[in-house]
Amino acid sequence: MISPRTLVLGGGLSGLLAAWHLRRQGREVDLWEASPAVGGWVQTLPWPGPAGEAGFVERGPQALRVGHGTALERLLGELRLGLHPTSPKGPRWIGKEGRRHTSPASLAGLLRAPGLGLGGKLRMLTEPFIPAGDGPEETLHSFFARRLGVGFARELLPALVAGVLAAPSERLGMDMLPRLRELEGRGGLLLGGLRAGRERSRVPVGGTGALPWALAAQLGCVHTNRAARGLESLPGGRWRIHGDGLTSEAEAVALALPARSAAELLRPVAPGSAQILETIPQLDLRVWHSRHAKVKGWERDISLLVHPPEGRGLLGAVSLQAEDPRGVPGLLQVRTYVGGAFPVEPEVETWSGVLRELRRWLPELPEPVQVREEHCPAAFPLLEPGHGTRVARLLSDLPPNLHWVGAARFGPGLPDLAEGIEGWTRSLSI
Repeated sequence: MISPRTLVLGGGLSGLLAAWHLRRQGREVDLWEASPAVGGWVQTLPWPGPAGEAGFVERGPQALRVGHGTALERLLGELRLGLHPTSPKGPRWIGKEGRRHTSPASLAGLLRAPGLGLGGKLRMLTEPFIPAGDGPEETLHSFFARRLGVGFARELLPALVAGVLAAPSERLGMDMLPRLRELEGRGGLLLGGLRAGRERSRVPVGGTGALPWALAAQLGCVHTNRAARGLESLPGGRWRIHGDGLTSEAEAVALALPARSAAELLRPVAPGSAQILETIPQLDLRVWHSRHAKVKGWERDISLLVHPPEGRGLLGAVSLQAEDPRGVPGLLQVRTYVGGAFPVEPEVETWSGVLRELRRWLPELPEPVQVREEHCPAAFPLLEPGHGTRVARLLSDLPPNLHWVGAARFGPGLPDLAEGIEGWTRSLSI
């Protein structure tokens, strides 16, 4: 049985996932995307090499973090998306106190962690015995201070969070990394992680942008270059959607748009929800892609996370593995992050300044043979403490048959987004 039609507005990964799961529930779905291409930030773009060789860059994540039994793993299996084999990771560093240190992501890194004395390292070992907390206003900083100690939160957490989420841990609520609560409920970060199983970084054949393209191709109901300009409530809970020279009606509408765009559509029909959406901060990020001569020992890739504010606005850098088909053979491809919620000093506003700052931490890095800059305005939302309470108020203010989904609701990570949207569709009554 086919249920009445649902119109999904937004062809980023949120909208595509919503349409995918709604279709699997037997709903008739259409999807409108305002731009010519689906995927939003999750796009793999061509970037030829210096001699015209095939090469690519990612607008969004370079890889997918896939755990066993997760929504993302199920989705990849259903799509039958080819995945490149993974190789062991290369060096991981934290830039702190003017030099780089082995990342605490490994046991060796923990033993050599900068700024932590013996007492701080022993305190981390007590983590499995720390009881779970339930504070709705808890920040990432206070969570890690409670579980791993004040020393860890002060000396190591700033670089780990800034390099991944582009904001200070004191400003971020637990909704930014919802999986942490799940791990805590399973016995803590260490035991919970062991029970949840290992996560692996996987790259689809064709890059991470192959994921939204596969979803769109299999859905067959995606319309690009079709923007929604207004919503009109009709009797019986139906909706009329106005576009550019186009009007459509649907039994239900799912907004899978950036917060500001969703707020604009909601303002006439759900002003309370629109006001909450407008208050969600959005992080602007600048990303520099560069290609260099190879560096011995970096074949398996590298990762650098810089302790703020020592990077003067530079947050970190990662490279592709030597055999990654998105890179150009014979060259090292590096991706450098600048800005987010952190001020960028004038000397790091240009590539020459970014390169000087990079080489403070990575002195082996040769001069680039190619450079490409990507501006990423509103790259992802900053979910502050108490965000979940505000989302609950937002949802309660929505009229019947009008839904809102996306990274600002379920978390900015792709695994969290996949889990959240899968759960949301299961909660709907058909």
